[in-house]
Order: sequence, then structure tokens, then C-alpha cells
Amino acid sequence: MVVRRSDTVAIEEQAQAAAAAGARVLLVANDGIGRLRPWDETPWSPQNPAPLTVATLNADQGGDLIDSLQRGSVEPKVTSHPTTDYLYDVVRHWSGAVPADPAWRVKPSDLARVDVSFRNHRPGKALEYRSDVWRGWAVGNQLTAPAQGERTDWVTPGADWLDDAFIVGETGQHSIDVLRYRAGKTAKVSWFGPIQRPRMGPIGYQPVRYLDTVYIPAPGWGDSGSGHVGEAHGNFDVKDWMSLYQGDRQLNWGNAEFLRVPELAAEPLPYRLVVDNDRAAWTNPYSTHTLTEWNFTSAATGADSAESLPLIQLDYGVDTDKAGRADRRAELTVAASHLTGTTAGIRKPSLEVSYDDGATWQRSELNRDGDAWRTALKAPKSADFVTLRVTARDSADNSVSQTITRAFGLR
Repeated sequence: MVVRRSDTVAIEEQAQAAAAAGARVLLVANDGIGRLRPWDETPWSPQNPAPLTVATLNADQGGDLIDSLQRGSVEPKVTSHPTTDYLYDVVRHWSGAVPADPAWRVKPSDLARVDVSFRNHRPGKALEYRSDVWRGWAVGNQLTAPAQGERTDWVTPGADWLDDAFIVGETGQHSIDVLRYRAGKTAKVSWFGPIQRPRMGPIGYQPVRYLDTVYIPAPGWGDSGSGHVGEAHGNFDVKDWMSLYQGDRQLNWGNAEFLRVPELAAEPLPYRLVVDNDRAAWTNPYSTHTLTEWNFTSAATGADSAESLPLIQLDYGVDTDKAGRADRRAELTVAASHLTGTTAGIRKPSLEVSYDDGATWQRSELNRDGDAWRTALKAPKSADFVTLRVTARDSADNSVSQTITRAFGLR
């Protein structure tokens, strides 16, 4: 069906009518300048697509097509790309004034390549945007992306970037720190995949103490690797719970991903932070329940600055397919680290693996691999999931213990 319209909003009404009439494609010819937006859809609109394919034409293209139709039948060839398999994020800053010739001509070798993977457990609609940071300002364009899929990005090197991705109503994933890319080099980023667990970071998610009060953000759903903090913002199906103890005495608790505890003793005392994350009605077969317990020592700070809490962070890596399943002999990496502000050295962690949801456990030998530790799975044929239990301790006797039920699947 071909129509001539000058009102972008009216395209939605026309699409509904065309779909009801049995049309497969709606071509909209603008009677003004340029082309109209093919569908009045924002990145935050529902996941369902338009009721049929909508394409727009400028006045000349539309006029030629309508003239041809008036002379007889026409069979137009339509090629559709609902999602893009490449993206350019390029930026250039000038100080003082824009030059007379602002053209910027680059070759592929002048840019950085980022291979992006979206690894949610099911297909759907995601939102992703990369913002460049300049003089304290972060500016970026939001893009609709598939919750499952691959994309190649070409990015300006040498700039500071922040990266975020969302599945509306489920989760938000955020880069832990400012990102910098090198010209001619390839980086990789993966969103939404297993293994998901609590992860903190220096940009907005740093646990600190100031005077007699601790401020503890504990976003519970960071995805696999060491690059992302992940929270269940706006997701009311999930159950997040956290509590701070001094000895056996509970000081405060909450059912969100942030906890503030005031009026702590001034002297150095041992504390225990427990974070319990359960998917509950949030549909996802992986990381169905995570229990993390941190033991650390803290004392009152001076009035001049806050101090980071020495909460050891655990990161994981495993290759999975789009369905979140790994090979039964896949390699698994575990890394333990501190956030900025803590310098205590971390000893070799311990890892136990269960293939029956925690009914039985197998101790896994870890071998050093750079800043991480590596082991290989030994999954029996009867197993469908891998459950993990990791403990780590530093030289100041701070520790962490984390159990992730059904961290990922097996194929």
C-alpha cells in the first residue's frame, strides 16, 4: 500500500489500517521536504514492532512511484534491516571555536573496533548508549539493540567513554569505569549474559564510610566479566535483600540495592555484610539465587574525606552460546580484586562447583592466569546447570564468600 502523508504521527494510524486491510508493506511518500520517520517509536516504547513494515520516501521518490502505479501494477523490491550489525561512535572536540573546515576524514586504522555481544537469555529489545565524557559532561545517543545479537562498533580512540545498556523493566548494566580505546585495536564487550552477581564500581557504586556512617551500594546483577555493574532498576519481580552486622547484632537491613548505616562505633571493629539476591518472578534460568557475604574491618574516618570499604570483588569468565550454555569441559576464570582505595593483597581464592544445584560439591584446582585464576569444568552428562561457590581473603583478613545457584547452563 502506498500513501502520501505529511504528518509523521499519522503514520501509526495508517499502519494500523493498512495491517487490518491485509497489506504487507506500507510505503509513505512525503509531500514536503525529506523523508518522514517511518514509525513513531522511541527506544522506550514497548518491545512489539509496528504491525507491518513501514518505509518512507521523499517527494520525488514517492511521486515517481505513484505515477508508475497509476499506469499499471508495480512490484517494488524491499530490503529490510530491523537491526544494524555495525555502528559508528565518533566524536571530536574543539576549544575556543569551530574551525572553518570542520570535516574529519578518518580511515579504519584511525578508529578503534569494539565487538559487541548482547547475550540475554531470550530475544527481545534492549537499549544501549555510549556517551563520550568531556570536561565533566557525558553526552551520547541512545540506540535500540537486540537483547540477543552481535554488532561491530567503530569508536573514536583517545576519548573517554561511558557505556550503558538496559532491558526495560528488568535490568540496567553500566560500565564500571571510564573506557578508553586504542586506534587500530579490537576490544570486546558483552551485555546481559551469565554469570550475574553483585558487583560494585567507582562510578556511583563505590561503598564508603564517612565519619560514623557507611554507604553501601550493592547492585546485585552485574553480568559476566569485570566490566559492568548491574542492577534491577524498576524490576518489581526480583527480591534483593541486604543487611549489615557487627558480630551477631544486626545493625540495619533493607530490601533494595543500597544500604545506609549510621552511628557506628569509632574504633576499628569487624563487620559482616550479607547480600541475598533472588530472581523470584523475574524470568531467567541463570543466577537464580546469589548469596554473598563480606567480612571487613572499619573505623571512623576524619571529616576531610570518605574512605572506601575493603569489600573484595569477584569476577567470572566463561564462554557460552546465545542461550547461556557452556561446553561441559569449558574453561572458567575467577578473579578477585579490590576497589580503588584498598591496597591489601588478595590471596589465591578457592572454588567449589556443583552440578546438582548445591546438593554436592567438587573442589576445583585453580591455576594462575595473569590477574585471574583458571580451571576446567568436569560436568557429567546428567547436569544441566553449574552452581559456583567462591571464597577469597586478603592480607588484612577481609574476606568474601559467594554462592551463585545455576550460574550458567550446559550444552
